[in-house]
Amino acid sequence: MDQSMKPQELRDRRALHRQKRDWIIDTFTLQEELPGPYPMLIGTVKLEEGFSLQYKLQGKGVDEDPKGMFHINEDTGAIYAHQKIDFETTPLFQWKFNAINKTSREVGTRLGIHLKILDINDNSPEFKNKTFYVSVNESAVQGYTIYTLLAYDKDEERSPNSVVSYFLRSQTPTDSNVQFTLDQDKGFISFKGCLNYETNKKYKLVIEAKDNGVLKQQSSTSEVYVTVLDRNTNAPTFSKPSLQTKVPEKEVNVTILRFGVVDNDTPYTSGWRAVYSIVEGNDDENYAIITDPKTNEGILTVVKPLDYEETTKSLLSISAANEEPFYSCKILQKPSTGMWVIETEKGRAGKTVSPTGTITVDILDMNDAPVFKPTTILVNLLEHSITPGTTLTKVEAKDPDIVAPNKIKYHLENDTGDWLSINEDTGVITTKKELDRESDYVIKSNYIVKVLAVDDGAPPMTGSATLLINLKDINDNSPSLESPYLTTCEKEEEVLLVTPIIDKDLEPYSGPFYVNVLDKDQDKMPLKLLNYDDDIIKVKKEKDAYQGNHTLHLEIYDRQGMVSFQNLTVYVCDCLGGEACVEKMIGPPTLGGGAIALLLLAPVLFLLLCFLLCKIQCEKVMVPVENEPLNSIMVYNEEGGHKDCEFTPLLVESVRRQSLAGILHNASNRHYHSSAAANSLSLQRKQSKILETALIQKLNANMNETELYKPRVYAEEGELTRASSLDSISISGSSVHMLSLQSFGSKFNILESICEDHMNLPKTDPTSFQSQQV
Repeated sequence: MDQSMKPQELRDRRALHRQKRDWIIDTFTLQEELPGPYPMLIGTVKLEEGFSLQYKLQGKGVDEDPKGMFHINEDTGAIYAHQKIDFETTPLFQWKFNAINKTSREVGTRLGIHLKILDINDNSPEFKNKTFYVSVNESAVQGYTIYTLLAYDKDEERSPNSVVSYFLRSQTPTDSNVQFTLDQDKGFISFKGCLNYETNKKYKLVIEAKDNGVLKQQSSTSEVYVTVLDRNTNAPTFSKPSLQTKVPEKEVNVTILRFGVVDNDTPYTSGWRAVYSIVEGNDDENYAIITDPKTNEGILTVVKPLDYEETTKSLLSISAANEEPFYSCKILQKPSTGMWVIETEKGRAGKTVSPTGTITVDILDMNDAPVFKPTTILVNLLEHSITPGTTLTKVEAKDPDIVAPNKIKYHLENDTGDWLSINEDTGVITTKKELDRESDYVIKSNYIVKVLAVDDGAPPMTGSATLLINLKDINDNSPSLESPYLTTCEKEEEVLLVTPIIDKDLEPYSGPFYVNVLDKDQDKMPLKLLNYDDDIIKVKKEKDAYQGNHTLHLEIYDRQGMVSFQNLTVYVCDCLGGEACVEKMIGPPTLGGGAIALLLLAPVLFLLLCFLLCKIQCEKVMVPVENEPLNSIMVYNEEGGHKDCEFTPLLVESVRRQSLAGILHNASNRHYHSSAAANSLSLQRKQSKILETALIQKLNANMNETELYKPRVYAEEGELTRASSLDSISISGSSVHMLSLQSFGSKFNILESICEDHMNLPKTDPTSFQSQQV
């Protein structure tokens, strides 16, 4: 060693030298399961060094678990085994070997040492199970692999000790039609021939697995149980190939026959369940066959009515198959090697493979219902075009029974308007009333009646038809206002009011309409007709329209020129700052007893004076005076030898003023003592004025100048005496509703009716009701 080198340089050179020596690897071999004796020398590591060395060994079996299996002589480098070694447990040991300088204690050499264990054939092949259970379909074709067996040998892989071969040692039971085979190298189990569930349902196979050890061979066995599954190898056959049944005509959805088949396959499997078909005789599809899932019987059902008059008998050809395709196998030849020669047949599911059967169905004659042809009888005519008693049409129904026809009677049903009658023997339909298209019994211009034909068979049967009378429209309805009476509030602004025009007729006998206002001085009226777009009348109420009724007299023409006279009345009411009248009135307002007394005072007096003053018997000559006011009293004198009735307007005016003064005096006294009473009186006067105005306008609206009856006063000539009974007249305080006034034809009739109601009251205690002195 160069003494001039520094210590660090020396260490680096020695390290490089050691690294190069670490690459050295030594390998030893040892056969497994050697009988001994132990310790047994495996080998010695030899190193040529110029100084004394100490040997160390590290690794599995030395200083790592399992410890104590090996050791090394630290002085000589000899390696020893202390026990038998199992290849299947550890086929290779890898150790680290170190050579240490005893003087410097430096590691001089590092080696990697391998100990390879040599395998011997000490393991037999092992199956996963000792017993295997395998299933195979009866319809499997020869050569089909039903199972693959594998055995595993723990000896060294890919060595003869671990390579396994398979052998079929026995087959139980033996079968001349089936021979099982086994692939020697791969363990595939197959068969040759034809499986038959009915002959053998199970087989037992004994299989041996053997390795290929050189010095000796190891083996093991396993049992394989093969179960044959039944498949459709037997075709169904009819229990009775020829069957007969019967069914009444017109019957539907009824079972007429159940029949069965014989099938030797396993019950309730797809190869046993039958599928029935009608091969011939069901051209009109009157019949169907379904399968009973419990009994496997065929159920013949009528699904479409049969007609005895068309055919009296059906001859059905039927067949049966199975849900599963049919399979058959037949051995033709058995060569000594290779597969056998066989013949197989495999059909489709439901395909017929059995002989067909026949079913004869006798159709029984039954009473058939009469038949109308056509079933809808259409009649077109104008409404109101035929008078009652006119023949409308004649209906006729035929009896389908050709063997013994029945007698037929005719009837009508759903004649809602009672417009028609029918001759029960001849079927002639006549009218009982005029037919009106606008009737509530007519739907979309059609009047629909059901016509019945009832035979006298056993049992009686009924046929029906629909009589549809299509009524053509004529212009028999004039236009009218849907709402001739409208209500609005008294406001200092214009208000637009609308109401539709209605006409029950159809086009072209309805709209568009033409509207004309009949009132004179239309421009001065508080109502103005604006237009009538889309069959709707629009009326404008002017700002200055006062409370009460305002009426427009209109004439409305339809497209064909038919006219109707309509009154459109707008009632302007006091809404007291709201949007609705204080008292909502559907029609004209009702009047209380006080208001009636004020308003009708003078006419009532006229009538009573006539009855009281004209008791003097004298010849009456009526001299009519035209165009007098409603509230005026006309004086008529009778000519002749009698004195004139002395009666002047002064008397009437005096009575009227006294009466009015009395009413106002009483009303004033009644509400004098408080300001609240004064306000109440003011409100009553205002309402009385409203009601008075409404009544007068209602009377004007109902007045027909040609029918006007004006009250006259008659008196006999001579001296007149004052009648004290006229100083006061009692009128009941009950109210009269304006709805009752709408039906009166003239003013006189209205007044007469009102007065008559009060004059005919029974005599009662004056304290029993309120009264006013007029």
